[in-house]
Amino acid sequence: MLFSAAFFRPTKVCGALVPAYLFFLLIGALLLFAPAARGADEGLLDHLQAKAESLELAEERTWQVLLRYRPLGSRRVSLVDDPDYFLAEKGKTDPRAELAAAIAALFEPAEKGDEHFACRFPARTEWLVDALGVEKERLPQPVCARLEEALKSVKPRSAVLVFPAAHNNGPASMFGHTLLRVGTSYQNELLSYAINYAAHSTDTNGLLYAFKGLFGLYDGYFTFLPYYEKLNEYNDLEHRDVWEYHLDLEPEEVRKLILHTWELQGIASDYFFFDENCSFMLLFLIEAARPELRLAEVYWNRTSFWVIPADTIATVRKAGLISAVGYRPALATRIRHRASLLSPEARLQAHAFATREIPAGSVGATGTAQDREELRQVLDLAAEYARYRYSRKEISDVDFRRQFLGILKERSRLGPGEVDAGAVPQPPQPEDGHEAGRITAGAGMRRDLAFVELSWRPAYHDLMDPDEGYTRGAQINFFSLTGRYFPETGDVKLQQFHLVDILSLAPRDLFFKPVSWKVNGGLNRKPFADGRDRLYLGLNTGGGLAWEFAGENLLYAMAEADLNLSDRWQDKTSLGAGLTSGVLLRVTQNWKAHLAGSAIFYGIETHEHYRVILDQSFRLSRKTGLILHGGWERSFDHSRTEGSLSLSRYF
Repeated sequence: MLFSAAFFRPTKVCGALVPAYLFFLLIGALLLFAPAARGADEGLLDHLQAKAESLELAEERTWQVLLRYRPLGSRRVSLVDDPDYFLAEKGKTDPRAELAAAIAALFEPAEKGDEHFACRFPARTEWLVDALGVEKERLPQPVCARLEEALKSVKPRSAVLVFPAAHNNGPASMFGHTLLRVGTSYQNELLSYAINYAAHSTDTNGLLYAFKGLFGLYDGYFTFLPYYEKLNEYNDLEHRDVWEYHLDLEPEEVRKLILHTWELQGIASDYFFFDENCSFMLLFLIEAARPELRLAEVYWNRTSFWVIPADTIATVRKAGLISAVGYRPALATRIRHRASLLSPEARLQAHAFATREIPAGSVGATGTAQDREELRQVLDLAAEYARYRYSRKEISDVDFRRQFLGILKERSRLGPGEVDAGAVPQPPQPEDGHEAGRITAGAGMRRDLAFVELSWRPAYHDLMDPDEGYTRGAQINFFSLTGRYFPETGDVKLQQFHLVDILSLAPRDLFFKPVSWKVNGGLNRKPFADGRDRLYLGLNTGGGLAWEFAGENLLYAMAEADLNLSDRWQDKTSLGAGLTSGVLLRVTQNWKAHLAGSAIFYGIETHEHYRVILDQSFRLSRKTGLILHGGWERSFDHSRTEGSLSLSRYF
């Protein structure tokens, strides 16, 4: 007998009983026709790659967006720096080679599962299948378990561009941050997810952090996390109001956005604070949803080298993508607003309840609050402030529960209030503020010499700029440059060049006790011992206190240290310490004034430096303004007075 009985014995295949001879016949057929099948795959692959060439798919906008290609002369270079993002050896700079490699990867064995190209790069896969017009059934069908689970958890329906505004004790936060919130089928927005792009850093030294960020020495990564975590971080911990810009995207477009985000998980790109930052990279996610938008190209065609979050919001608005705007005031903002509606006595009472100086149960015996409505507001303020102290870890869990529940118990006895004191008036939107760049041209007199002055500041905001859309009392400027021409002598002089100039005037009150501070460094000019104005390299830093008075005016005083370097001095160095004080006035909505004086006493190269300035700015429009400057200074027993009038334009 040619075949043994075992050959006919039933065999179990995928849970069914099949005669053994049929099983072996099936195996033989598969072995017989396998080469033919492989040949068919190769034929289809060659056909698809040829079709992609004829259609010039490598030049299609969607492919350029998904691979983050940026024009660089006649070439294309991807902004993604991680080699794991590319299949071709030269995929970072060769869109055609990367496209050919991607088409070949469509035919990877389905057994690769989650590691299959279609599972790792679902956005590319869907676009390629559609652009090539190939039936999915003719391609391997891997099971993408992790991807399907993620889509099931997120359930993307809508997208919101989120902008946390600056806070008044962190001028660097004025550069802001943007992220995306992905709306789900859940009614509670806090249960949605956030897509965040940020630099990965463990550095705690601020100067080192700034240096690495400026020169792209950090890796930037996309992360996907619950939205309430980021909201708590900004709203409660960092005192930052949050703006939410709802994007006019269809659910299918949002799904494409999510698929592209999936492709970027664990993929690193060089993070630059000025251009390849959170805001710029998020534009590509939005373009992945709707490639024809061309949002990123706005920055490629500009002469500026920075991308600021508020600018990206304006770009998205200009593209017609914003359907609605929401505002979430920070916990600190709500506390300040509630406090502003109460009398000084009532504010003291609320503070005493929140800090347990007075037990909330004794509210009826204090006699401070004049009526039930004010008492409601006092207790509401006390509850908010107790929450704030807990979020800052100023009180323990046990103490917080005891205080908070005691306040709520007393508050519940008073019933609903007649006035919603917690409704914070919406301030101007961040994108409505002035542009970050500023160029100023003017003329003036220094001592008895006339001069023409030209100043340039690429970014970002100083005390004399209009406050709308920015944080009052905060200043942060980078690479600001001022030059002067003296017609009488024919001299052209560099007046100053500041690499960085940061000032934080954060007002103190009953509830918040921030410390104001400043730091600036660069080249400055002042009178030397020979009576001539000379350049020196300086680094100035200080700290102090600021207070708000009569509305939106600020009074401040700071102790400061000043390091000067110059080869004109015997020891090349002069180190000083002193005081600066001033007042910043908002006279009208379009008129600001700043009066300040300083006195610094130097050792090593011994001398004294006194200075008084009065600056006034007048806003003419969103893009233009006038600056009137007057000043007096005395150094090495030489005095100088000067005055100037300049026209500023923001760009």
